[in-house]
Amino acid sequence: MKIALCFILVAAMLIATAACGGGENQSPDNNQAGAPANTPASTPANTPEGGSGTPVSNVGSGLPWDPDNIGEHTFIMAHGLPATGMTGLQYNEFAVAVEELSGGRMVVDQRIGGTLLTDTETLDGVMMGTVDFVHNLTAFVTGTINDVSPLSMPGYYAGDDWFGFLESSRDIITDIYAEYGVKFLGSVAQGKSAIVCTERQIRTPGDAVGLSFRASGTWISRNVEAWGAAPTMLSLADLPDALQRGVVQGVATGLQITVPFQLYQIARYVTFTDMNETFGSLLMSGSRWESLNADEQALLTEAARIFERNSFDIAQEFINTYIDEIETAGLNEIHHLTPEEQRAFSEITFRMFDEMTPELGPNGLRLIELLRNYIR
Repeated sequence: MKIALCFILVAAMLIATAACGGGENQSPDNNQAGAPANTPASTPANTPEGGSGTPVSNVGSGLPWDPDNIGEHTFIMAHGLPATGMTGLQYNEFAVAVEELSGGRMVVDQRIGGTLLTDTETLDGVMMGTVDFVHNLTAFVTGTINDVSPLSMPGYYAGDDWFGFLESSRDIITDIYAEYGVKFLGSVAQGKSAIVCTERQIRTPGDAVGLSFRASGTWISRNVEAWGAAPTMLSLADLPDALQRGVVQGVATGLQITVPFQLYQIARYVTFTDMNETFGSLLMSGSRWESLNADEQALLTEAARIFERNSFDIAQEFINTYIDEIETAGLNEIHHLTPEEQRAFSEITFRMFDEMTPELGPNGLRLIELLRNYIR
């Protein structure tokens, strides 16, 4: 009886030992979906080789942010341009990207067409935190943020590698706006510009001598003076009437202004250029940016990259349509600047850079050195 009892006790111990010992190489916490079966519990499955232990994306999502860490937010975007125009459609791409990437948790409420802020008020609005996102042109803000002055020059860029230019300038421009509590998210493509004149064809800067040209901003005015013309400050709304009445005889502006404002129907002479008129930025309130977590910031950064790519495509489509409309109308004498003629305008821009250098800080000087690489 005693021997039988011993056998029973030994068998029970062996069964218990097998049940406990069998768990030595099993860890339910380590065997998560998408993770290797033998991944140590302390190492995230998506940590890069040789990395610091910080995941590069949410496990299994393939995104540089954790979708579960995206909160519900409503942002306000303001600018002064119509929804159906080129720039309005470009900024709508950002709003759409934010909502789609966030699965509807982050929404951009667009207060546009000047219903909340005019374009000259957008920097103040985003600096004060009145709005979260704005469209901003450097020509309107050089009085406050002097280091962006080089980007307000007509012809600051006239190359054929727009995305290369954006990537090479991104850190500098980000640093400039950060000094004023503003987050630079990306740039809106402006496209090529035209010189419209009622008196004569403008093939060289000297052709503008003695004429009055519409200008906006300090450095655009100085640029017009360097052409030999007299700068006249006018709002865009007043420009068509001013051309009609002879208050000004010319303007250098984007094709997205030339056609919608029907300037080509007033002025006989149109010169197509490769120049960008002034730099346009998608800016965000710095305080609102800082209030977001790292995953939400990563999502907005990606939405801004989508915005940049789509805004370029939209600009190309609109610019081609605008050129075709002007040429088809048959109302104008049209000239396309040759590379040599374009260079004459670029040389004026070079001289403007030299003039503004003493007024710029370190970041503004970095920007000028970069721009010199892109001027033809």
